[in-house]
Amino acid sequence: MTEARARAPRRATASLLGLVVAAALAGCADEADDERGGTGTGSESPVAGSVPGSPVLPDDLSVSQDGSQVLADCWRGICRWDTADGTLAEVGDGSHVAISPDWSLIAGVGDDASVLLLDTASREVVQELPGLRDQEVTDGSPVTDVAFSPDGSLVAGADLEGRVAVWSVEDGAEVSSVETDGDVFALAFSPDGSRLATAGGAPTRVLDVATGDEVAALPRSADSSGLVWSPDGRWLAASGPDGAPALWRTPDFTLVEQLAGNHLEQAAFSPDSRTLALTDTEDATVRLWSPPALGGERRAVRELLGHTDAPEAVVFAPDGATLYSVAGRDGVLAWDVRTGELRRELELPET
Repeated sequence: MTEARARAPRRATASLLGLVVAAALAGCADEADDERGGTGTGSESPVAGSVPGSPVLPDDLSVSQDGSQVLADCWRGICRWDTADGTLAEVGDGSHVAISPDWSLIAGVGDDASVLLLDTASREVVQELPGLRDQEVTDGSPVTDVAFSPDGSLVAGADLEGRVAVWSVEDGAEVSSVETDGDVFALAFSPDGSRLATAGGAPTRVLDVATGDEVAALPRSADSSGLVWSPDGRWLAASGPDGAPALWRTPDFTLVEQLAGNHLEQAAFSPDSRTLALTDTEDATVRLWSPPALGGERRAVRELLGHTDAPEAVVFAPDGATLYSVAGRDGVLAWDVRTGELRRELELPET
Protein backbone atom coordinates (compact mmCIF):
# COMPACT_ATOMS: atom_id res chain seq x y z
CA MET A 1 0.00 0.00 0.00
CA THR A 2 1.45 3.37 -1.06
CA GLU A 3 1.43 6.56 0.99
CA ALA A 4 0.37 9.33 -1.39
CA ARG A 5 2.13 12.65 -0.98
CA ALA A 6 0.02 15.20 0.84
CA ARG A 7 0.15 17.70 -2.02
CA ALA A 8 -0.55 15.34 -4.86
CA PRO A 9 -3.95 13.85 -4.06
CA ARG A 10 -5.70 16.66 -2.24
CA ARG A 11 -7.88 18.00 -5.02
CA ALA A 12 -8.57 14.52 -6.34
CA THR A 13 -9.45 13.30 -2.86
CA ALA A 14 -12.23 15.82 -2.58
CA SER A 15 -13.65 14.38 -5.75
CA LEU A 16 -13.25 10.81 -4.57
CA LEU A 17 -15.19 11.56 -1.41
CA GLY A 18 -17.99 13.45 -3.08
CA LEU A 19 -18.30 11.97 -6.55
CA VAL A 20 -17.05 8.39 -6.45
CA VAL A 21 -20.23 7.08 -7.99
CA ALA A 22 -22.38 10.03 -8.95
CA ALA A 23 -25.47 7.92 -9.43
CA ALA A 24 -25.29 6.94 -5.79
CA LEU A 25 -25.32 10.48 -4.46
CA ALA A 26 -29.04 10.56 -3.99
CA GLY A 27 -29.43 7.14 -2.42
CA CYS A 28 -26.21 6.02 -0.75
CA ALA A 29 -25.33 9.50 0.45
CA ASP A 30 -28.59 9.67 2.38
CA GLU A 31 -27.81 6.31 3.94
CA ALA A 32 -24.32 7.39 4.98
CA ASP A 33 -25.63 10.69 6.31
CA ASP A 34 -28.14 8.86 8.49
CA GLU A 35 -25.32 6.83 10.03
CA ARG A 36 -23.30 9.91 10.99
CA GLY A 37 -26.22 12.18 11.77
CA GLY A 38 -25.75 14.35 8.68
CA THR A 39 -28.25 16.27 6.63
CA GLY A 40 -28.14 14.20 3.46
CA THR A 41 -27.21 17.26 1.37
CA GLY A 42 -23.63 16.47 0.30
CA SER A 43 -20.37 15.05 1.49
CA GLU A 44 -19.55 15.84 5.10
CA SER A 45 -16.36 13.77 5.16
CA PRO A 46 -13.08 15.57 5.81
CA VAL A 47 -10.77 15.91 2.83
CA ALA A 48 -7.10 14.91 2.96
CA GLY A 49 -4.98 17.96 3.68
CA SER A 50 -7.83 20.04 5.05
CA VAL A 51 -7.88 21.27 8.62
CA PRO A 52 -10.85 20.13 10.74
CA GLY A 53 -13.22 23.03 11.01
CA SER A 54 -11.85 24.80 7.92
CA PRO A 55 -14.98 25.90 6.05
CA VAL A 56 -13.40 26.19 2.59
CA LEU A 57 -10.88 23.88 0.90
CA PRO A 58 -7.98 25.92 -0.50
CA ASP A 59 -6.79 23.77 -3.41
CA ASP A 60 -8.96 25.08 -6.23
CA LEU A 61 -10.84 28.28 -7.08
CA SER A 62 -12.78 29.20 -10.23
CA VAL A 63 -14.54 32.32 -11.48
CA SER A 64 -17.35 32.24 -14.05
CA GLN A 65 -16.80 33.63 -17.55
CA ASP A 66 -18.94 36.69 -16.79
CA GLY A 67 -17.27 37.26 -13.42
CA SER A 68 -20.53 37.05 -11.50
CA GLN A 69 -19.75 33.89 -9.49
CA VAL A 70 -16.87 32.18 -7.73
CA LEU A 71 -16.73 28.46 -6.98
CA ALA A 72 -14.67 26.30 -4.60
CA ASP A 73 -15.05 23.11 -2.60
CA CYS A 74 -16.23 23.52 0.98
CA TRP A 75 -16.33 21.15 3.90
CA ARG A 76 -19.95 20.18 3.15
CA GLY A 77 -20.02 20.39 -0.67
CA ILE A 78 -19.36 22.64 -3.66
CA CYS A 79 -19.79 26.31 -2.72
CA ARG A 80 -20.82 29.05 -5.14
CA TRP A 81 -20.75 32.75 -4.30
CA ASP A 82 -22.22 35.85 -5.92
CA THR A 83 -19.34 38.26 -6.49
CA ALA A 84 -21.52 41.38 -6.39
CA ASP A 85 -22.09 41.17 -2.64
CA GLY A 86 -20.02 38.15 -1.57
CA THR A 87 -23.02 36.13 -0.43
CA LEU A 88 -22.99 32.35 -0.50
CA ALA A 89 -25.49 31.47 -3.19
CA GLU A 90 -25.41 27.68 -3.00
CA VAL A 91 -23.78 24.67 -1.36
CA GLY A 92 -24.22 21.73 -3.73
CA ASP A 93 -23.64 18.01 -3.30
CA GLY A 94 -20.22 16.47 -3.71
CA SER A 95 -16.95 18.10 -4.72
CA HIS A 96 -14.80 18.44 -7.82
CA VAL A 97 -11.29 18.22 -9.21
CA ALA A 98 -11.85 20.64 -12.11
CA ILE A 99 -14.63 22.56 -13.82
CA SER A 100 -14.99 23.29 -17.53
CA PRO A 101 -14.46 26.88 -18.70
CA ASP A 102 -18.19 27.42 -19.25
CA TRP A 103 -19.03 25.68 -15.94
CA SER A 104 -21.24 23.14 -17.72
CA LEU A 105 -19.20 20.13 -16.56
CA ILE A 106 -17.41 19.18 -13.37
CA ALA A 107 -14.72 16.52 -13.23
CA GLY A 108 -14.49 13.94 -10.49
CA VAL A 109 -12.80 10.59 -9.88
CA GLY A 110 -14.45 7.19 -9.98
CA ASP A 111 -13.68 4.34 -7.62
CA ASP A 112 -11.54 2.70 -10.34
CA ALA A 113 -9.43 5.84 -11.02
CA SER A 114 -11.52 6.76 -14.04
CA VAL A 115 -12.16 10.46 -14.56
CA LEU A 116 -15.88 11.24 -14.40
CA LEU A 117 -17.40 14.19 -16.26
CA LEU A 118 -20.72 15.23 -14.73
CA ASP A 119 -23.32 17.73 -15.84
CA THR A 120 -23.01 20.59 -13.38
CA ALA A 121 -26.74 21.11 -13.01
CA SER A 122 -28.00 17.52 -12.86
CA ARG A 123 -24.84 15.79 -11.51
CA GLU A 124 -25.42 13.04 -14.07
CA VAL A 125 -22.32 11.34 -15.50
CA VAL A 126 -21.93 12.26 -19.18
CA GLN A 127 -18.49 10.68 -19.76
CA GLU A 128 -16.39 8.10 -17.93
CA LEU A 129 -12.75 8.31 -18.98
CA PRO A 130 -10.57 5.25 -18.21
CA GLY A 131 -6.84 4.88 -18.60
CA LEU A 132 -5.26 6.02 -15.32
CA ARG A 133 -3.99 3.42 -12.87
CA ASP A 134 -5.98 2.55 -9.79
CA GLN A 135 -3.07 2.46 -7.35
CA GLU A 136 -4.14 1.78 -3.77
CA VAL A 137 -3.35 4.70 -1.47
CA THR A 138 -3.78 5.21 2.25
CA ASP A 139 -4.57 8.91 2.09
CA GLY A 140 -5.94 10.48 -1.06
CA SER A 141 -6.72 9.41 -4.58
CA PRO A 142 -4.70 7.69 -7.30
CA VAL A 143 -5.58 10.60 -9.61
CA THR A 144 -3.41 13.62 -8.83
CA ASP A 145 -4.91 16.32 -11.08
CA VAL A 146 -7.42 16.95 -13.85
CA ALA A 147 -7.54 19.95 -16.22
CA PHE A 148 -9.83 21.12 -19.02
CA SER A 149 -8.48 22.77 -22.16
CA PRO A 150 -9.39 26.47 -22.53
CA ASP A 151 -12.07 25.71 -25.14
CA GLY A 152 -13.49 22.85 -23.06
CA SER A 153 -13.05 20.24 -25.79
CA LEU A 154 -10.31 18.24 -24.05
CA VAL A 155 -9.61 17.03 -20.53
CA ALA A 156 -6.32 15.74 -19.13
CA GLY A 157 -5.63 13.62 -16.06
CA ALA A 158 -2.58 12.29 -14.24
CA ASP A 159 -2.05 9.43 -11.79
CA LEU A 160 0.33 8.75 -8.92
CA GLU A 161 2.72 6.75 -11.11
CA GLY A 162 3.22 9.60 -13.58
CA ARG A 163 0.89 8.52 -16.38
CA VAL A 164 -0.77 11.46 -18.16
CA ALA A 165 -3.74 11.00 -20.51
CA VAL A 166 -5.77 13.40 -22.65
CA TRP A 167 -9.34 12.65 -23.73
CA SER A 168 -11.97 14.19 -25.97
CA VAL A 169 -14.85 15.60 -23.93
CA GLU A 170 -17.32 15.01 -26.76
CA ASP A 171 -16.89 11.26 -27.20
CA GLY A 172 -14.51 10.21 -24.40
CA ALA A 173 -11.87 8.94 -26.83
CA GLU A 174 -8.26 9.01 -25.67
CA VAL A 175 -6.33 11.55 -27.73
CA SER A 176 -2.87 10.79 -26.34
CA SER A 177 -1.08 9.44 -23.29
CA VAL A 178 2.45 9.43 -21.95
CA GLU A 179 4.43 7.80 -19.15
CA THR A 180 6.55 10.32 -17.27
CA ASP A 181 9.38 9.37 -14.93
CA GLY A 182 8.13 11.16 -11.83
CA ASP A 183 5.16 12.40 -9.83
CA VAL A 184 2.80 14.78 -11.63
CA PHE A 185 0.92 17.13 -9.31
CA ALA A 186 -0.31 19.78 -11.76
CA LEU A 187 -1.53 20.00 -15.36
CA ALA A 188 -2.06 23.11 -17.51
CA PHE A 189 -3.13 23.45 -21.14
CA SER A 190 -1.70 26.19 -23.32
CA PRO A 191 -4.26 28.81 -24.45
CA ASP A 192 -4.62 27.21 -27.89
CA GLY A 193 -4.92 23.72 -26.41
CA SER A 194 -1.98 22.31 -28.41
CA ARG A 195 0.42 21.92 -25.48
CA LEU A 196 0.08 20.44 -22.00
CA ALA A 197 2.47 21.34 -19.18
CA THR A 198 3.04 18.98 -16.26
CA ALA A 199 4.71 19.75 -12.93
CA GLY A 200 5.44 17.95 -9.68
CA GLY A 201 8.32 16.02 -8.23
CA ALA A 202 10.04 15.71 -11.62
CA PRO A 203 11.14 18.33 -14.16
CA THR A 204 8.34 20.48 -15.53
CA ARG A 205 7.51 19.12 -18.97
CA VAL A 206 5.68 20.51 -21.98
CA LEU A 207 3.94 17.87 -24.10
CA ASP A 208 2.36 17.94 -27.56
CA VAL A 209 -1.30 17.19 -26.89
CA ALA A 210 -1.95 15.40 -30.17
CA THR A 211 1.00 12.98 -29.93
CA GLY A 212 2.14 13.01 -26.29
CA ASP A 213 5.67 13.85 -27.47
CA GLU A 214 7.84 15.97 -25.19
CA VAL A 215 8.34 19.51 -26.50
CA ALA A 216 10.47 20.81 -23.62
CA ALA A 217 11.79 19.77 -20.21
CA LEU A 218 12.43 22.59 -17.76
CA PRO A 219 14.84 22.36 -14.81
CA ARG A 220 13.66 20.20 -11.94
CA SER A 221 11.28 22.13 -9.72
CA ALA A 222 10.25 21.79 -6.11
CA ASP A 223 6.96 19.98 -5.46
CA SER A 224 4.39 22.58 -6.41
CA SER A 225 0.91 22.98 -7.91
CA GLY A 226 1.92 26.36 -9.31
CA LEU A 227 1.71 25.95 -13.08
CA VAL A 228 0.03 28.41 -15.45
CA TRP A 229 0.27 29.72 -19.02
CA SER A 230 -0.23 33.39 -19.77
CA PRO A 231 -3.45 34.07 -21.70
CA ASP A 232 -1.46 35.35 -24.68
CA GLY A 233 0.52 32.08 -24.76
CA ARG A 234 3.91 33.79 -24.59
CA TRP A 235 4.87 32.70 -21.07
CA LEU A 236 4.77 29.70 -18.75
CA ALA A 237 5.06 30.21 -14.99
CA ALA A 238 6.05 27.39 -12.66
CA SER A 239 8.28 26.55 -9.74
CA GLY A 240 11.93 27.09 -10.63
CA PRO A 241 14.98 24.98 -9.75
CA ASP A 242 15.11 26.38 -6.20
CA GLY A 243 11.35 26.36 -5.66
CA ALA A 244 10.93 30.07 -6.40
CA PRO A 245 8.33 31.36 -8.88
CA ALA A 246 9.93 31.36 -12.33
CA LEU A 247 8.94 32.54 -15.80
CA TRP A 248 9.81 30.85 -19.10
CA ARG A 249 9.41 32.40 -22.54
CA THR A 250 7.72 30.33 -25.24
CA PRO A 251 8.18 28.78 -27.70
CA ASP A 252 11.86 28.18 -26.85
CA PHE A 253 11.16 27.91 -23.06
CA THR A 254 14.05 30.10 -22.00
CA LEU A 255 14.11 30.97 -18.30
CA VAL A 256 13.84 34.77 -18.11
CA GLU A 257 12.75 35.68 -14.56
CA GLN A 258 12.81 34.26 -11.02
CA LEU A 259 11.39 35.69 -7.80
CA ALA A 260 14.13 34.71 -5.37
CA GLY A 261 13.34 34.26 -1.70
CA ASN A 262 9.86 32.86 -2.30
CA HIS A 263 8.52 29.32 -2.60
CA LEU A 264 5.71 28.90 -5.09
CA GLU A 265 2.43 27.29 -3.98
CA GLN A 266 -0.01 28.33 -6.74
CA ALA A 267 -0.14 31.04 -9.41
CA ALA A 268 -2.54 32.84 -11.75
CA PHE A 269 -1.99 35.21 -14.67
CA SER A 270 -3.96 38.41 -15.10
CA PRO A 271 -6.12 38.54 -18.25
CA ASP A 272 -3.68 40.96 -19.91
CA SER A 273 -0.74 38.58 -19.24
CA ARG A 274 1.23 41.32 -17.44
CA THR A 275 0.89 40.30 -13.80
CA LEU A 276 1.22 37.07 -11.84
CA ALA A 277 -0.62 36.44 -8.59
CA LEU A 278 1.36 34.10 -6.35
CA THR A 279 0.92 32.25 -3.08
CA ASP A 280 3.83 30.95 -1.02
CA THR A 281 4.25 27.65 0.78
CA GLU A 282 5.70 29.41 3.83
CA ASP A 283 3.49 32.42 4.64
CA ALA A 284 -0.02 33.89 4.47
CA THR A 285 0.78 36.60 1.90
CA VAL A 286 -0.62 36.90 -1.63
CA ARG A 287 1.83 38.60 -3.99
CA LEU A 288 1.35 40.43 -7.28
CA TRP A 289 4.45 40.16 -9.46
CA SER A 290 4.85 42.22 -12.63
CA PRO A 291 8.37 41.42 -13.86
CA PRO A 292 9.98 43.57 -16.58
CA ALA A 293 9.70 40.75 -19.13
CA LEU A 294 5.91 40.99 -18.97
CA GLY A 295 5.91 44.74 -19.55
CA GLY A 296 4.14 45.32 -16.27
CA GLU A 297 3.72 48.84 -14.98
CA ARG A 298 5.16 47.98 -11.57
CA ARG A 299 8.47 46.23 -11.20
CA ALA A 300 8.22 45.78 -7.43
CA VAL A 301 6.28 42.94 -5.88
CA ARG A 302 3.11 44.04 -4.13
CA GLU A 303 2.04 42.15 -1.03
CA LEU A 304 -1.65 41.66 -0.25
CA LEU A 305 -2.11 41.26 3.49
CA GLY A 306 -5.30 39.99 5.09
CA HIS A 307 -5.18 36.22 5.27
CA THR A 308 -4.60 34.66 8.67
CA ASP A 309 -4.17 31.19 7.18
CA ALA A 310 -1.86 30.24 4.30
CA PRO A 311 -3.70 30.84 1.00
CA GLU A 312 -3.31 28.48 -1.93
CA ALA A 313 -5.46 28.93 -5.05
CA VAL A 314 -5.76 32.35 -6.71
CA VAL A 315 -7.77 33.51 -9.73
CA PHE A 316 -8.36 36.84 -11.48
CA ALA A 317 -11.79 38.10 -12.44
CA PRO A 318 -12.24 38.23 -16.25
CA ASP A 319 -11.85 42.02 -16.28
CA GLY A 320 -8.62 41.81 -14.26
CA ALA A 321 -9.83 44.32 -11.67
CA THR A 322 -10.37 41.81 -8.86
CA LEU A 323 -8.23 38.95 -7.58
CA TYR A 324 -9.70 36.12 -5.49
CA SER A 325 -7.62 34.00 -3.11
CA VAL A 326 -8.64 31.17 -0.80
CA ALA A 327 -7.34 29.81 2.50
CA GLY A 328 -8.89 27.05 4.58
CA ARG A 329 -9.99 29.03 7.63
CA ASP A 330 -10.34 32.46 6.02
CA GLY A 331 -12.32 31.30 3.01
CA VAL A 332 -12.31 33.43 -0.15
CA LEU A 333 -11.03 37.01 -0.12
CA ALA A 334 -11.53 39.53 -2.94
CA TRP A 335 -8.76 42.07 -3.61
CA ASP A 336 -8.67 45.31 -5.59
CA VAL A 337 -5.85 44.67 -8.07
CA ARG A 338 -5.14 48.36 -8.70
CA THR A 339 -4.78 49.37 -5.05
CA GLY A 340 -3.94 46.03 -3.45
CA GLU A 341 -6.61 46.60 -0.81
CA LEU A 342 -8.93 43.93 0.53
CA ARG A 343 -12.26 44.56 -1.17
CA ARG A 344 -14.45 41.90 0.43
CA GLU A 345 -14.49 38.71 2.47
CA LEU A 346 -16.91 36.27 0.89
CA GLU A 347 -19.45 34.71 3.21
CA LEU A 348 -18.21 31.64 5.04
CA PRO A 349 -20.28 28.45 4.88
CA GLU A 350 -21.16 26.52 8.01
CA THR A 351 -18.87 23.72 9.06
